[in-house]
Amino acid sequence: MKNEFYEVKELRLMSEYTLNDLVGTPQTVIANLILDHYALLGMDDHQLAIFLQIIKFRQLNENFPSPEQLAQVVRQPVTKVYQTLQELVKNGFLAVTAFKKDGQHHDQYDLTPFFNKLAQLQNQKNRVDQFQTQQAEISQLYKEFEVEFGRTLSPIEFETIDSWLNQDHYSVEIIRLALREAVLSDARSFKYLDRILLDWQRRQIKNSADLQRYKQKF
Repeated sequence: MKNEFYEVKELRLMSEYTLNDLVGTPQTVIANLILDHYALLGMDDHQLAIFLQIIKFRQLNENFPSPEQLAQVVRQPVTKVYQTLQELVKNGFLAVTAFKKDGQHHDQYDLTPFFNKLAQLQNQKNRVDQFQTQQAEISQLYKEFEVEFGRTLSPIEFETIDSWLNQDHYSVEIIRLALREAVLSDARSFKYLDRILLDWQRRQIKNSADLQRYKQKF
């Protein structure tokens, strides 16, 4: 429960607050997000050390620490720090932007590219999780058919279910509801199921709530 709480908290913070909100004040949440995902994004340990120091300097209102300042705190040669900064920019973890203050132009490190990569990674993970969930639901649907029919489905029957899902675009939920209707009517037939699905499609019945409202009317 504790890990789930922090995961939800992290995602909520990413959606509700701007980047400046997150890195403008000390936030262990940001450190956790970075430490949990930097390697997946392709950042190495040397780059991580510099990146975290840049965040720390930002919290101290120093938006463009010099390689010398960074080298002093990470205990690395200035040439190595300069090389790492170039790598961070080249690999899309960091950008150098300009801003105007008191009539003068100043440079600053922009951390947005890293968090954009992090958001893309999360979106990709969500798509993978969604796909895996869908496949698990379809696999369970096949099993429910075999339980209700009392036998292994034939290849043609598997193809029929696949066609319902991918060509007719019926949801797993509505197919499962149609199967239940067929069982209650003691009509375990794919032709009967197909007629149910076609009838529900014409009546715009797409889920259990729609079906319940339809039954209440009639």
